[in-house]
Amino acid sequence: MKTILVAFILLQLADVGTTILALNLGGAEMNPLVARLMGVGVYSGLAIAKLIVFALGGLAVFTGRYGGLRKINIAFSAIVLWNLTIIGRLVAAQLV
Repeated sequence: MKTILVAFILLQLADVGTTILALNLGGAEMNPLVARLMGVGVYSGLAIAKLIVFALGGLAVFTGRYGGLRKINIAFSAIVLWNLTIIGRLVAAQLV
């Protein structure tokens, strides 16, 4: 359980970091919910989105549904990987 929770926290931090980097390089938020939340400000919108995700993660831990937390981790692993590919593309485009 501890490993799943640590992975959850690290993936959330990685998501915020890669999202901010991609946005600073000229990328756009593709998640419609997060993009809408960013209407109040980039950092505020990301903070609200992360509060929602942390609430879902906390609920999973509180109810003992670690399988749900594993699924969240898998999803955010894919999201962070996607963000990294976008960052790579944006950097490569600036080098040309």
